[in-house]
Amino acid sequence: MFKIVDDEKRIEDAQQKFIKKFEPFIDKKIWVTIGYQGGSQERKVSWSSKLGIWMLLSKEKAENRYWNAFGIGEPSKGANVSIICEINFPSRGIDRSIGGAFVTDSSGSLIVVHRGKIGGGRKGIGKSLFEDNYRGEWIAIDENGVETKVALVGAMDSPRFVRQVSQFVFEVKRIKDLIYAPSQKQQRAIEFREEFEGEKVYISEKDKIVAKCDHGSIVTALDSDLERRGFKVGNNKQCDLFVVNAKGEKVSLFEIKTDISSTSIYCGVGQLLLNGVGISTRPKLILTIPKKVNKTLEAKLNKLGIELLLFRWRGDKVVFPKLDSFVRKLKRLQNIS
Repeated sequence: MFKIVDDEKRIEDAQQKFIKKFEPFIDKKIWVTIGYQGGSQERKVSWSSKLGIWMLLSKEKAENRYWNAFGIGEPSKGANVSIICEINFPSRGIDRSIGGAFVTDSSGSLIVVHRGKIGGGRKGIGKSLFEDNYRGEWIAIDENGVETKVALVGAMDSPRFVRQVSQFVFEVKRIKDLIYAPSQKQQRAIEFREEFEGEKVYISEKDKIVAKCDHGSIVTALDSDLERRGFKVGNNKQCDLFVVNAKGEKVSLFEIKTDISSTSIYCGVGQLLLNGVGISTRPKLILTIPKKVNKTLEAKLNKLGIELLLFRWRGDKVVFPKLDSFVRKLKRLQNIS
């Protein structure tokens, strides 16, 4: 199980490493007034055009925490800006009132997690909203004998760590916006953890956690690619993504797995089959994975009516090389010209 980092010196070192990860992405610093519940401050924030976010990252602890605030869009000098997301860390010990935390895996690698506390002063915004709609991954951590469920933000050893954090900021924005425009685009993956006998693919614990941190980015990229092609896309607690026709009927279901271990493959299979039950016209079932599986397994999936859509990384962007072939099939189902 992942263990909380509660030593004061280790947290300080981790915070400094957290800040350094962002330094290559900063274009300029801008004086603004940051508004928050209960007050405001004039501070100099860092803007990254590549990430599309501004940030205020604390090198020094304030009271019992390190303050790390994030917002979206380039602010003008002297503007009043609102915080979209805070990833604060306690300066020492365990403090469940603070949203962020550093944890380590079995290899000692640092991972940033969040407890889901996403305040903002608006009615309905809080941990419950986050838990019901976060489309990243969740893990259990050990807090000195207490097991706690937290959301993965990013693996600090990943070359995509900064992207993972910025994706988290945009995901919090998406969740908060649901208060104003609630729709079908609300989701959280529910793990189907039954084990099956299958192909054994060894993936190190470190690689697994890096991959899990990418889950939200992959879902978002696929959602955007489908919408750009004219599809109406939704999601819910049970399903990563689905496409609906003009009548609102689900015509395809997508499950996304970030590795091809037997557990991940069969979790995805179970989710697709279970989520397809009860739909009058059987939807197209699509399992989205990073690599090809062997021909025997692919043939078995085809017999179950499950097709494979592969993704890969191009730098820090995810692409779906064969998506166009799926698009032609989906357009026939959805009657899109």
